[in-house]
Amino acid sequence: MRKVHWVSKSSDKKIGPVIASYSPIQSCPDSCSLKSGGCYAWGLFYLKVLSSKIENNKIKIKSLQEALSTRGVNVRIVRHRVAGDVVGDVSQTIEECELVENTKLINIGYTHDWKSKETQPLKKYFRASCSSISEISKATSMGWSTTLVVDGNVPKVTKISGKKAILCPARIGVSGKKDITCNDCTLCKVSPKTKDIIIMFKAHGNQATIKNAKAKAHIFV
Repeated sequence: MRKVHWVSKSSDKKIGPVIASYSPIQSCPDSCSLKSGGCYAWGLFYLKVLSSKIENNKIKIKSLQEALSTRGVNVRIVRHRVAGDVVGDVSQTIEECELVENTKLINIGYTHDWKSKETQPLKKYFRASCSSISEISKATSMGWSTTLVVDGNVPKVTKISGKKAILCPARIGVSGKKDITCNDCTLCKVSPKTKDIIIMFKAHGNQATIKNAKAKAHIFV
């Protein structure tokens, strides 16, 4: 059985009430420096529980088609793998990305498995998740659009390795200001306009997760 679970309305405030998928930690590549600690997803109890339920067939797996059929009217994006990755599932993930395109929605996804030969076809839809500037250079040379974990007082817009880098503009719960979710932004999509932009994400999660991320990733400050 394929172990990818879809929901038609995410409860994640940052991405918004959008269609989203989840897969267990076993779908993450061992090459990811944050797999054993530092990943915001596996630092969250409810996602660890969901991962275990998916892996051990303790939940009724919902397909993308089912999620699409009950989506909200204002949904613009489909967020692949809020938790988990695509190891062993690239071809079926591409089929899902094509279905999303045909439905006139926007694919948003990231993978730490961007170095593997098997995952290269996914670069049309996903961004490479990078943990250092050297990884940015490597991923870019392989044709990937990229994201980078950052920390400190990074500017909202800067240059990294000669490319424009923009800090994720997500804003939730700020007094007097409108929330900005992934469904509002869509900057992470891979398109002719956005593919060369590096998206910067501040290390996030609980204190232990952030501490681990800083220790394991060569975070740009």
